[in-house]
Amino acid sequence: MEPGSLQLSLTWDGTQIVAARVASTRPSVARALRGLPAARVLEVVPRLFSLCRHAQGAAARLSLQAARAEPARLDARLDLGLNVALEAIAEHLHHLLISWPQMIGVPCRSNPGRELAFWRRRLHGAVDATTAAALAGELTTWLDELHSPQFDDLASADAVALLPSLSAAGWAPQVDGEAFADLPTFAGQPAETGVLARHAGQAGVAAFLAKGRRVRARLLARHAELRWLAQGLADLTRVGTLVDAATVGEGCGLARVETARGTLLHWIELAGDRVGRYLIVAPTEWNFHPQGAFVREITGCPVATHADALLAAGRLALSLDPCVPYAWSVDDA
Repeated sequence: MEPGSLQLSLTWDGTQIVAARVASTRPSVARALRGLPAARVLEVVPRLFSLCRHAQGAAARLSLQAARAEPARLDARLDLGLNVALEAIAEHLHHLLISWPQMIGVPCRSNPGRELAFWRRRLHGAVDATTAAALAGELTTWLDELHSPQFDDLASADAVALLPSLSAAGWAPQVDGEAFADLPTFAGQPAETGVLARHAGQAGVAAFLAKGRRVRARLLARHAELRWLAQGLADLTRVGTLVDAATVGEGCGLARVETARGTLLHWIELAGDRVGRYLIVAPTEWNFHPQGAFVREITGCPVATHADALLAAGRLALSLDPCVPYAWSVDDA
């Protein structure tokens, strides 16, 4: 199935961005799961996603177990948490070594591609608690040498609230059918999920937030999370907190997985041994909601030139990290 894409369209009046619109062609993957034998969900879901495959697979497995009222064994949950953590580390490293230096035009390392390939091999080899713990110390030491790129960040004129940290049981009353999955809100309002929501209390991140420099805050939060995950490889009970599930009702389960991009929710309702309804609430639906973080933050952004408008939009989109290809354009008012 094609992943779809996002088109981010901005309007600039010569002094500021006065309007922004998000057009999504993302397919409804969850609806395609309806009617499948429940056991096939575990096979099909990882194949449908090119990014965050382990996270999606973990969410499918945990939600199905919860729907069947099967308690998840601690060792199995820790294994899922480890795979989710390793996947998130790889995502964060790609952003910090490749994506952000390309965006700002300043290389961060002499050979970032080779370093990324090295760490991906090391991550692939972390298959249990022993190998993960060995990697933890090596990666944590190396992170001391990885610095956040410096660039001018425009203060945001407006911003949505940060999504709170909730367990799967805490999310259950919030999930309200297909409309919520397509356009999720919290307490009736759009909200932001991801590294900033999870690490807003970290001192350096909080300092940027206080100044309204949310793009820089997100980048520093990505560093903070990468370090948290690296240290968590030495204590799998920590990365085990990245995943959980709750039985919502008879034949109905909800799973929560914290991915590199934010909170991922899977909701499954069984009809006998088949899928009656399936919902997936992905981080992109939060951050690129029509009135969400991207639109709210870029609207009103003061920029003097068309090129500056394009750069501001590109940095903001990268900091919010959609899980599908995206493009942005700027038209004159």
